[in-house]
Amino acid sequence: MKWNLKEILEVKDFDKLSKEIEKELEKLKIWVKKLSPKMSREDFEKMLRLEEEMGVKMSRLAYLPHLMEAVNQKDQQAKVLSKKAEDLGLKISQTSTKIGLWIQGKTEPKLDDKNAKRLFGVIKDLEYSLLRSREGAKFSLNEREEEIIRHKDSNGVGVIGDLRRMIETEFEYKSGKKKIKSQAELLSLVHSPESKVREDAYRALLETQKKNIDKFFAMYQAIVRDWAYEAKLRGYQSPIRVRNWGNDVPDKAVESLLSVCTEEKEVFWDYFKWKAKRLGVKKLKRFDIYAPMAKKDKKISYEEAVGVVLESFKEFSSEFWQAAREIVEKKHIDVYPSPVKIGGAFCATVEPKINPYIMLNFTGKTRDISTLAHELGHGVHSILANKHLASVQQSGLPLAETASTLAELVVFEKMMAQEKDNELKKAWLSEKIADAYASICRQNYFVKFEIEAHEKMGRGLSPEDLSKIYLGNLKEQFGDSVAIDPLFAYEWSYISHLFESPFYCYAYNFGELLSYNLYRKYQQDKGFLKKIIKILATGGSEKPSKILATVGVDIEKKEFWRESFEVIKRWQKELEEL
Repeated sequence: MKWNLKEILEVKDFDKLSKEIEKELEKLKIWVKKLSPKMSREDFEKMLRLEEEMGVKMSRLAYLPHLMEAVNQKDQQAKVLSKKAEDLGLKISQTSTKIGLWIQGKTEPKLDDKNAKRLFGVIKDLEYSLLRSREGAKFSLNEREEEIIRHKDSNGVGVIGDLRRMIETEFEYKSGKKKIKSQAELLSLVHSPESKVREDAYRALLETQKKNIDKFFAMYQAIVRDWAYEAKLRGYQSPIRVRNWGNDVPDKAVESLLSVCTEEKEVFWDYFKWKAKRLGVKKLKRFDIYAPMAKKDKKISYEEAVGVVLESFKEFSSEFWQAAREIVEKKHIDVYPSPVKIGGAFCATVEPKINPYIMLNFTGKTRDISTLAHELGHGVHSILANKHLASVQQSGLPLAETASTLAELVVFEKMMAQEKDNELKKAWLSEKIADAYASICRQNYFVKFEIEAHEKMGRGLSPEDLSKIYLGNLKEQFGDSVAIDPLFAYEWSYISHLFESPFYCYAYNFGELLSYNLYRKYQQDKGFLKKIIKILATGGSEKPSKILATVGVDIEKKEFWRESFEVIKRWQKELEEL
């Protein structure tokens, strides 16, 4: 049940591969000197392919220690190798930045539009990314400024995230009579069947955040101001536009998404009111929104979970089944938790010729089946797109959750259809809608909070001012369906994405709702599956909105996003009927 990393690289070969990459870097530097708008298509192709080969080798070099450390945080060898890979990556970026700026027409001898068009089509797979890079010239600075920003991010604002994690790691929480040393362990208690345990856990977390709110505010303020300064320097019209451009998603599509998620929030109010009745309370408290409804749960072995997922995939799509089976059979999954393993789960795509690696913390709960399906969905996505070159194999953020969420839906619907115990079905449906709330409504309001915080921070805010903004955000989000304790005003300060990836969170509601809509179309017409496979197989080799337009999806239209909520409404209706 441990993954086999030898397919990536043997530890003993790490230095050998590192030296190989350094030699190739010297060759790339020679190509930089040969850059010219009149260079032949053959030479341009050779340079691009060298960059691709280096990228693949660099990925193997970086992923080996990353995966080693994921399952053993005390692995000192992995930490040393990781630092070596990071330093080499920084060296390579200095040279690749020169090439990138030349492609954008920012450095001499300048690449004109006519020659750019002549050269960019030499490798069809890379044409979109090259054109996209050139289009981004309007937001690029000169070579020296880009280098300063790169180092500033690595050694300056990037360190703030490390500092925040260090501070939180030192916290010790007292929840009820228990002393808890990790935030992850504490947060697991908010799913407890006991109301007092849930409330104690939240209070322990939020009281600690409140005591340290000045520190978290200072860090967040620095991040927001740094983001705003760089956005202005590069010529972005608004802070969120930086993320929209990076995701290659039209501003209008993001505005439609945020608007519809706000308008449809009452779908979740219905659920919270239903849950209050089931729990025997007049109004649900914010402490209790993740309260489990099951008085019992099925214990399931890992082998059984794999069987459920593969069987569900096989009924849905032979492509999903075949790809997922390969990952399982090649022993690319690390299954069980351990004291030195990080929490959570993830899927790592190293390069096209290597099947993805999946990390789990499988404990035998029904919920673990969903996690396995989700991560195998990511793996399926990577394998379906492995005909592309490494740099364009993976989809950008907006489409990155498509296969994983679809995989969850397929397995969930199969389990619901087979289960005879109505109490279990109610519990599963309740949990599914709670998860949908967390992925859609909650993420939507994180982004709405960020928009307001970024807008007002420059005018001068105190920690309490920012916390009041967040509390107002919660009140709008829940309406009269949930009672909110004032302590939740400080919740913003532990949401890592706000600090580490501003405006990232809409990728979650985008991906979740997109998957719901695609699955809904599949249920209405099984032939739509071919279009879903086409979307996934495109990887990151084309513009997201263009990929979706080929299958009749317009992400700028509110109607598209609104249709997705029909899936949640159906679940709620089924829940009430049960």
